[in-house]
Amino acid sequence: MTKLLPSSLAPLLAVLTFALALPAQADSNGFFLAGGVNYNALDDTFDKEDFSPPEDLETIYDDSSTGFNLGAGWRFNKWIAVDAAYWDFGEFRSESDAINGEKDNLDATLMTLGGIASVPLWIFDVYARGGAAFWDLEGDRFEDNGTDLYYGVGAALNIFGSLDIYLEAVRFDMETDINSIGAGLRFTF
Repeated sequence: MTKLLPSSLAPLLAVLTFALALPAQADSNGFFLAGGVNYNALDDTFDKEDFSPPEDLETIYDDSSTGFNLGAGWRFNKWIAVDAAYWDFGEFRSESDAINGEKDNLDATLMTLGGIASVPLWIFDVYARGGAAFWDLEGDRFEDNGTDLYYGVGAALNIFGSLDIYLEAVRFDMETDINSIGAGLRFTF
């Protein structure tokens, strides 16, 4: 059997890893930029009241897509931050056939403005987030927009004091609910 690492180097590597992670405990307050990719799920039905003009048609979405988010914010201390972000959920395709036999497409984008409450645990943070989502839905036969709530939870690994790698789950309560699981980077200046 081939060993990847000689056993005498394993303790040295463990000590070196923890030594490099120690600066991550520093409080990173101030302006930050964030960006990530997200996997999004949509499971909803649009009926004739949702279309303009109203049609005797029901469109069922049970699809997922990949999108991205970009944001900026201010971290007041290690517990509280505010942020604003742009989210693009990609394109969802319907399950049911439209009048002409084709599937419908639905694009969803939104801007968020909200807060983040964190609990620091050594080099990790667990957090909850929430706020207002200003959303825009564009389908093949309809468009809609509005403002609703979003909320979620996440965890971040602090690296080098200013860089976080995060993983989070967020739910957007809009005309249709979209659930998102994402990962990304956040850098505090």
